[in-house]
Amino acid sequence: MSDGAAKRDVALMARHLTSGYYSFLVAHHVAVNPQSINSLSSAHPIGEIKRKDGTVHSLDLRYYLDLLREDQSLQRDFLRLWAMGALLTLGDELTKHRYFDQAPILELVYHLRNGIAHGNRFRIDSRGKQRLAKHPAHNRHAAKKSPRGTLYEIVPSLTGRVLFDFIGAADVIDLLQSVEDYLLR
Repeated sequence: MSDGAAKRDVALMARHLTSGYYSFLVAHHVAVNPQSINSLSSAHPIGEIKRKDGTVHSLDLRYYLDLLREDQSLQRDFLRLWAMGALLTLGDELTKHRYFDQAPILELVYHLRNGIAHGNRFRIDSRGKQRLAKHPAHNRHAAKKSPRGTLYEIVPSLTGRVLFDFIGAADVIDLLQSVEDYLLR
């Protein structure tokens, strides 16, 4: 596969992850709205999750919608998990291509993905510091940023939680869209 085709494929993955994140957020909004549960057709609606062997795991939809609507910590986890999954997925795909030209926006994904994969905390070791010295990681020239133009930059001394202390959910969407834009240029 040519480098141009690979970049296009990864860019389309970033677009797909953005669309998925938007869909996930809409589903979250519907799930936590008390009127949503009333739109379910039966008194005890049952959902199914398929196992690899074709059998299903059944669940009471009303119970879990109520649980999500009432449990604020579950809502926070629900939203954080998609952002984490999107960054892990994109980072893993970029790894297959050695982060192409290692542009700052791609390197930002690298360090965010690693922080998430290691307990949602920044732990920049000597290898990470060497990489930062050679390849800066920031969104300075990103296509998408907050209206305030918030700069996200990884520096060797950075510590703390990745999501949602350093970067937020909408910032992840901006990052996904910026990676797509960068790779399609």
